Amino acid sequence: MALILCKQRASVPYYYEKLNLRIWSSQELCYLIYNFPLMVSEDFIDEDLCDWIGRELREKSLSLRLRESMENGETENNMLLMILSSCGYYTRNEINAYMDRLMEISRLDHPSYLREVGRSLFKADRLDPAYDRFEEAMKAADEEMRKAQDPQKRERMLRMKADSYLDMAVVRILFFEDKKALELILQSELCLKTDRAREMKYLLTGDSELSDDDKKRLDIRKEEIKLKILSEEEQNGTGAIFRKDPVKAMREAGELLGRLKKEYRRML
Repeated sequence: MALILCKQRASVPYYYEKLNLRIWSSQELCYLIYNFPLMVSEDFIDEDLCDWIGRELREKSLSLRLRESMENGETENNMLLMILSSCGYYTRNEINAYMDRLMEISRLDHPSYLREVGRSLFKADRLDPAYDRFEEAMKAADEEMRKAQDPQKRERMLRMKADSYLDMAVVRILFFEDKKALELILQSELCLKTDRAREMKYLLTGDSELSDDDKKRLDIRKEEIKLKILSEEEQNGTGAIFRKDPVKAMREAGELLGRLKKEYRRML
């Protein structure tokens, strides 16, 4: 994962291992905090980050306030808000919306929290750890479902289990492990039959219980992706290469096919 939001670039980046991310500026730091709240909600702010903020970003006052907050036992969320407010990259309304998002996260049950962490990792293209979190969410939902006395909670956990299986299947599809992905889709359908599972099965195998209208809708979406990528390749000059150089054409065709397959898989 890479960011390109820089006004004043640090001479040495801050490396955040959880997202395999190098941060080069206060704007990038704020972007990470704002867009990946689940990735920075625990143990993100530490002495190393405070040192980097003071040394590389030359924000000595902010660095000092963060250290004092840690010593005083301030919550992680309040320190994240302190960074966002100090940077000036986001408006007050956006920061208020972020506060609301933090409140929503605090109310998540354990399976939902694990699944949301997985979705954040997936968004950042950290597919292996995303898969692990989805699997943990599925197991946690199964455990909660078995213990639940309330029928509504059992139903909610059953749906969470089914959805987590599908999330796992999407990761397997992106790894081109279609057989394993199909097994996970079938596991999801043993829990609960959903439109999402039927659509994934159709896109993966061409076989599904979808209506003809739904199949047509998905086929149109695939064609739109194909046309978009072909248009981008033409604008980048690939079309001319196809016409002039057969060796490059073969290589470019392979790369184009790879892009198409990847985009089709991201439909899932």
